[in-house]
Amino acid sequence: MGIALIITDRPSDGLAQLLRQFLPDVSVQVWPDITDPDAVTLAVLWQHPAGVTDNFPNLKAVTSLGAGMDHIIADQAIDARYQQLRVMTLSLQQRMAQYVLAYVLQDWRNLTNYRQQQKQHQWQVLETDASPTVGFLGLGALGEFVADRCRDLGFNTVAWTRSQQHPAHPCFQGRSGLKKVCQASDYLVVLVPLNQDTREVINRETLSWCQPHTVLINVGRGGHVHEQDLIAALDNKVIRHAVLDVFVEEPLPEAHPFWTHEKITVTPHISARSDDNQTAAVIVDYYRAVSQSDFDEEE
Repeated sequence: MGIALIITDRPSDGLAQLLRQFLPDVSVQVWPDITDPDAVTLAVLWQHPAGVTDNFPNLKAVTSLGAGMDHIIADQAIDARYQQLRVMTLSLQQRMAQYVLAYVLQDWRNLTNYRQQQKQHQWQVLETDASPTVGFLGLGALGEFVADRCRDLGFNTVAWTRSQQHPAHPCFQGRSGLKKVCQASDYLVVLVPLNQDTREVINRETLSWCQPHTVLINVGRGGHVHEQDLIAALDNKVIRHAVLDVFVEEPLPEAHPFWTHEKITVTPHISARSDDNQTAAVIVDYYRAVSQSDFDEEE
């Protein structure tokens, strides 16, 4: 029994080394150098080749390296035979909150404008409005953590959710709820899972519900945004700015218009990556559960 790391967008040797330290008697193999596919009972997946799990006849469970599960759900080879898991760590939540709040604070407190004033030797106090409203599309483990940190700083929060209510964050559901959240948000943060109901949820119509000063922050998946509709909304001053960390195609093609658009901030999918030590600890727990047959179908 063993673990396979199938992670194609970053080196995974460090994570493999940690797993071997925690589990010295367990086979830990790194894609594409899988020499003993029969030993694999747990596969850790991130941007994996579709169908790769068919190579592992004794596979019991798969886990996403991060919070997103869309790459696993989209792989037709991964079905009910396998328990489907994800790695959620405190460091992942903290880094997501840091990313979102870094931009919100920089923008709301006029820090970029003050930097420009400094270059011009200009001393002018810029007023900030009352506490802004940060809207969330999705209030799962990541969204709730970020929303809580926003509340800690005195910001107002609202959220669009499938069904749940929350004691600290007003939640709205359905199409009418989505409209309310868009209308209320000074900063609109996309953290909802990507599925058939949320694909291109940011489109011409939803953008039209936003305020002209709204800033979109997409840290979910590139597929949440209709790219042409977003560019049109920015060009026509429907919203003010977009901060994008995720894209339909990654890496973002060199000729993509997002790179040069003056109202778009591009970052290379770095909003939240979990600390390797915390990630390894979660994977070890999953492996031990698999080894103890906790995920067997009959249980």
